[in-house]
Amino acid sequence: MPGEGIGLLIFAKAPEPGRCKTRLARRCGNRRAARLYRAMLENAVASARQQFSGYIALLCAPDIRHPFFKRLARRYDLHLVRQARGDLGERMQRGAHQGLRDHSRIVLMGSDQPALDDDWLAQAHDALGDEHSAWLAPTHDGGYWAIGLRRSEPRLFRGPHWSTPRVAGKTMQRMRALNLDHTTFATRRDVDEWRDWKTLSPCLRARLARAAVMPGVAGPGGAGSFSRRR
Repeated sequence: MPGEGIGLLIFAKAPEPGRCKTRLARRCGNRRAARLYRAMLENAVASARQQFSGYIALLCAPDIRHPFFKRLARRYDLHLVRQARGDLGERMQRGAHQGLRDHSRIVLMGSDQPALDDDWLAQAHDALGDEHSAWLAPTHDGGYWAIGLRRSEPRLFRGPHWSTPRVAGKTMQRMRALNLDHTTFATRRDVDEWRDWKTLSPCLRARLARAAVMPGVAGPGGAGSFSRRR
């Protein structure tokens, strides 16, 4: 179980049709894509809360007012924080800076990588042993679904072109340049497009599909992704 000194910050979009999972929607439609995203987000939150009793914040876009965010906050004891403005790098840097004001370790993660049922958060905590350590969890499309830090490094989030498959590689290069001793987690596949959805196990797809039409049944075992495009 991770120590109380770690803060977990989950990036989330309001699950509104046409405003989230637009690439997935090309095959299944805006409404279904939004419902699947809602299910993946709750799955991520449920998984994190099962592993961790400490501070979890949902970094919300465009703001914290969406009813689904409020329901998650009540059900899973989350803090709701509005995402900063700017590109993904700027929003992540602001989140990291805010999180490290109150916690000695932070993990930033996305919300569209549902196939996680292991002790990834404990591993991230253990990897962040001192102020020179960092942790990165890459995805098969060249991005990453989570990053862990002990110190705020604005330069870490400058430079990667977020719509390319080189984000994780460039981030690791930047970590080395900043004298961060990084540990890399096993590469996972996130869910950005229909082919990603089809690679999930039939059991997981069925559970998420049920949750998409019956909110609240998403169980633990999820996580998210900072992928090539947000």
